[in-house]
Amino acid sequence: MTTYDKIQRVKTLLQMDPQATDDLVTSYLNQAESAVLNAMHPMTPVSTEAAVPSRYEFIQCELAARYFSRRGGLGEIEHNENGIGRVWDSSTDRDLLGMITPFAKVV
Repeated sequence: MTTYDKIQRVKTLLQMDPQATDDLVTSYLNQAESAVLNAMHPMTPVSTEAAVPSRYEFIQCELAARYFSRRGGLGEIEHNENGIGRVWDSSTDRDLLGMITPFAKVV
């Protein structure tokens, strides 16, 4: 999947939010890429040239959409205001990152 395809997928997940500019979505995709690669390689540093494998690109896009949706309330677990409540039960994204198989080597 190309970067353009990923940007479009994230925008679709965000229901084409007008604030979701290509630059902002790309920034969140980069952040999500780091999260995926760190989940894949928990015991070793990740190369800057490493790329997300195609089987995990949907996780990268979903994470980027979540990061975008949380901006301004990053880490918020519960919030109630004027009858509207938000609770992020997976603010650590364990549900998505748990779908990634860690890579390890025998030393």
